[in-house]
Parts: sequence; structure tokens; C-alpha cells
Amino acid sequence: MTNRLTHAMALLGLLSGLGTLCPTPGAAAAAPDYADPMNWLCRPGGADICSRPLTSTVLSPADGAQTRKTYLPDPAAPIDCFYVYPTVSREQTANADMTEGPEEDRVALAQFARFAAKCRTYAPLYRQNTMAALRGAAQVDPGRAYGDVRAAWKAYLAHDNHGRGVVLIGHSQGAFHLVRLIAEEIDGKPAQRLLVSAILLGGNVQVETGGDVGGSFRHVPLCRGADQTGCAIAYSSFLAASPPGSDSAFGKAGGTGLRAACVNPARLLGHDVLDSELMTTPRVESLLGTTLVENPGLISGECRTVGDHTILAISIKPSGVGAATLARTFSDLSERSSGWGLHAIDVGLTLGDLVEIVGRQSAAWLRAHR
Repeated sequence: MTNRLTHAMALLGLLSGLGTLCPTPGAAAAAPDYADPMNWLCRPGGADICSRPLTSTVLSPADGAQTRKTYLPDPAAPIDCFYVYPTVSREQTANADMTEGPEEDRVALAQFARFAAKCRTYAPLYRQNTMAALRGAAQVDPGRAYGDVRAAWKAYLAHDNHGRGVVLIGHSQGAFHLVRLIAEEIDGKPAQRLLVSAILLGGNVQVETGGDVGGSFRHVPLCRGADQTGCAIAYSSFLAASPPGSDSAFGKAGGTGLRAACVNPARLLGHDVLDSELMTTPRVESLLGTTLVENPGLISGECRTVGDHTILAISIKPSGVGAATLARTFSDLSERSSGWGLHAIDVGLTLGDLVEIVGRQSAAWLRAHR
């Protein structure tokens, strides 16, 4: 198979449908016992999805040549990452059970496992609102999912943190729960000193218009530099050529004087293009032999305001091997998910940048807290 054909198949195999919105949170329900390691998707010391080497195929835009990378976890990483995954459960009940399934494993590989190179990884299983609940096919208990996330966080603080810095990472439903957790348990409280940063994608974090705080948080600002700590990175991604309509929930201002937060991770690093690391489907993974695929130099992003929406507008460079296929793939994804833009690949679009930023924030936090 030629490099060009492999390039096209890899791009056409991008994983979609990872994240969905959750209902408005309610009162917390009785939570599982997070002292039990079986209630964690990822946890240090176990042979879990986050403890394995992660491989990626880098496809050259110049000639389509393939280069393989291997990303290794660091069991001695000096900080922690606490991850809450998006809506993936296909159970027909309103809330998922506590069973780890292929959907949870796959989304953790796509969004979280790469961070194991910079931090010890914690990812609780939780009784999330399912896709059936999103469709209205089941009566949802909106407080149960958040109650589990809160209980897992408190168990982590009590038994595992020991004063270590921590990055909170969530997408879509996971980001919504973490926004509430930060507002209630961290913002302006003693736990805020532990916050290295918060990566909250596809979750409609709100700030005051013209400011970096207000809205969702009072004391946790948006990040404006790769070495800044105690700050948040947030955005919702759309193709620049297909901005959200007025009915789209993602990137929408939450009220008068507010706007949805948008931080471009590449710009924090002084880069003009995104370091995207996108997950392939099992079929394409079997062809390439890697879990991720990268297209350096082809994808860029810019924070833009479109009406009452603020988004990370994604563009594809018109030249380079595979650029046309990449543009078509993104366009198809955007059209299939009307109003959602590129929500399904929010994390992968900037994953390499985010991992690099976490490494720099880790060093900065450790310098400040010796």
C-alpha cells in the first residue's frame, strides 16, 4: 500500500462520537467506594489502559512518509492528573453502572493515556448519564454522576494526593462535572493551592466578557502562558468554514456580560499550528500498527467570536500530502454532527500541545511549591 493511500485511510478512520452534553447537575446520590481499585479506570500501580506504551504514526505532509513514535508513561512523574471521561456509555439505563467496558477504555486511550508521560494518572469510573438519557429514552438522575466524581476526588485527596500538584482533565460531560467540582470544592478554597491547571474542553466554561475570570470561577483564571499554573484551558472546536449556528450549545455565551472561554493551546507555546494526535479506528490501527495518527503542520486553530459563540476555529492548510483528505474528513464529521462542530475530536486536535503544556506547568508548580 502506498504512503498516500495509507495516509488517506488513517485520516478517514478518525474516531468520532466521543463526547456529549450532560443534563443540568442535581443533588448528589450515594457514591461507590473509591477505596476499591476496581472503581478506577486508571490508577497508579495497576496494569490499566493508562500504564501501557502508546504508539503513533506520524505522516509527513511533504511526501507521506511514515514515522513511528512511542510515548511511554512515567511512573515517577512528580504530579498527578485526574480525568473525567465524556459520555460514552451505551447502556439503556439512565445512569451507567460501574463496569469498565471497551467504550471507557477507548476514550481513555484517545484523550488521557498520553498524559501519563507527565503525571500519575487517576480516572474514576462513575455512573455517568448515558447516551440513552441524552436521547430522553430513560429517566436520568442528574446528581448521581456528579456525586460519584465528587466522591472520587475526595477519596483521591484523602488517600493519594499527599500534597502533590494535580491537573484536572475533562471533556464534555466530564468537563461539566469538573467545572462544578472546581466551583464548589477548589475555587478560593485550600485545595486550590494543589491545582496545576484545569483542562476543560467542550464544557462551556464561562468568563466575564473581556476578562479571564468571573462566570464559572471567581479565582481560577484562563491560562495565558505555558508556564502559568492554577489556570484553566477551555474551548469548543468548530471548522472555521462551518461556525456554530445560533442554536448550537457549544461555545455559547451563558448570559449577559459572559462569553464562553477559548484558549488556544498552541498559542500558549508560541506555535502557529496545532500538535494534533488523533485516534484511529480499530481497522486503521491494524493497518498502521499504532493507536494514534499525526499530521504535523497541517492543522491550525484560532479563537474567534461568532455572534454569541466563542470557538476554536480549525483550519486545514491547503497544501501538503493528505491535506485535501484531512479537510474532507473534518468537513464530513462537522456535517454529521450538526451544531456540534468538531466536538468529538476536541481533545485530539491539541493533544500534543496539551501534554507539552502540562510538562511545563508541572515544572513551574514544583518550583513554586518546594
